[in-house]
Amino acid sequence: MKKSLTILLVLISSSVFSQTELGAFNLTGSGYSTTSATDYQCLGINPANLGWTWNDKKINLGLLESGASIYSEPLNRQQVMGDMFNNDLVLSMQERKNAASEFKDKRISSNVALTWFGFSYQDDKFGGIAFSIRDKGNWSSVLNEYGARFLFLGYNDPYFDIKTIEQGDSVGYSSNPGLASVVYKGTSQNFSWTREYNLGYGRMIMNKENFSWYGGIGFKFMTTYAGTIYSQDKGDEYNVFSALSPVFEVDYDEPTPSQISGSGLKKVGTGWGFDIGTTLLLYNKVKIAVALNEIGQMKYNGNVYAGRDVYVWRCDSKGIDNYNIFAQGQLIVADNPPGDSSMWVGLADKKYTLPMHLRAGASYRIIDEVEIGTDFYIPLNKYVPGSYEAMVFGFGGRYSPARWVELSIGVVTGGKFGTNLPFGVSFFPVKKETTWQIGIATRDLITFFNEKTPTVSGAFGFMRFSFGNKNKEVPQPPVEEAGS
Repeated sequence: MKKSLTILLVLISSSVFSQTELGAFNLTGSGYSTTSATDYQCLGINPANLGWTWNDKKINLGLLESGASIYSEPLNRQQVMGDMFNNDLVLSMQERKNAASEFKDKRISSNVALTWFGFSYQDDKFGGIAFSIRDKGNWSSVLNEYGARFLFLGYNDPYFDIKTIEQGDSVGYSSNPGLASVVYKGTSQNFSWTREYNLGYGRMIMNKENFSWYGGIGFKFMTTYAGTIYSQDKGDEYNVFSALSPVFEVDYDEPTPSQISGSGLKKVGTGWGFDIGTTLLLYNKVKIAVALNEIGQMKYNGNVYAGRDVYVWRCDSKGIDNYNIFAQGQLIVADNPPGDSSMWVGLADKKYTLPMHLRAGASYRIIDEVEIGTDFYIPLNKYVPGSYEAMVFGFGGRYSPARWVELSIGVVTGGKFGTNLPFGVSFFPVKKETTWQIGIATRDLITFFNEKTPTVSGAFGFMRFSFGNKNKEVPQPPVEEAGS
């Protein structure tokens, strides 16, 4: 039999966005970053900020800054934290029917970021240069009624009204099959996993009394291990694409000229991109910034498939009996009738533009210890792997009550993941010739007090260092040296 549809529900298990900066623990809690991120952390956000420093050090070095987040509309907080990854949980048939009803037209999304290494050098005359290696991935899925029912019920769903036994296994057939574009209409899924090698440069362009202007540019080379799209959101267009590393163990039973042999984690494409940004500093208190990021393209050339619109006819899965959709999602398989062409057609390669987006933000230093700011994240390419579907807005503040600690809190909404209340705390165990910063943050403080539509998340950093005193020859915007 030829597989006509596999809804891929897989999650990066090794690790996989504040709003969109989960990999920078000291930014996650504030709700804004376009004006506040600097050194290697501003790569991918606003490279103009390499023109100024957050302290009086020339060099910043960071290792293993990470964060992960899961947002769920169908499952409550307890289910996400306790049941989603519990394979010992077994749902009854009635509970599976209830789960199918709960998952209908509901969103589950996950974001993961890991900065393996970050380094920057910043000098008032030269400007700033930075390099980082970062993995990032995102997952977003909405199942329509049939998709949700097939997930939990498989061939037990009434759609498959003919049941039989073949070679000792139960199988379900539909006597009146519909086209995938009709059966799964309203279903959408987007998944990407990319490793970025970022290089950026920024510097001061103009320095006048009460006015400083910074500009910067960043370049990135990327390797990707996953890129999938299943969408009918763009009008009535049926858009299906998949390129997955062998590590995901997905078999389409169809040849492709881009077949990758072997197993394990192997790249399925490469790409390039660049970012540009600018920041204004007014009266050494107000910052206004704009950046255009992810300008470029990704070329997928490994395990590449495009989807055809065929009939959903046969199912040999009994459905899943717990909430671990990430481990068991490949069980949703429906075959097309004999004689039909397979849904999947192999491709030598396929190119997509990157998920280009515009960032804009402003911040105000009220006093040395307190700053407030706001951010806009506007996606410009919505129907490509890794893209957000809607604008994200953030607002928040930072407070340094003492030299050794900084607190941050904000509000982030949009992106089709609800409204969140991020919170973070950073500590400075050492703040002399060398500065050592550690911290933790959550993308949503409300989740700890509210069961519904949770965003279970965490961002962590324990090895971020600054050293090498800088000779200040031009005014620097005060950012985090407050409380000293």
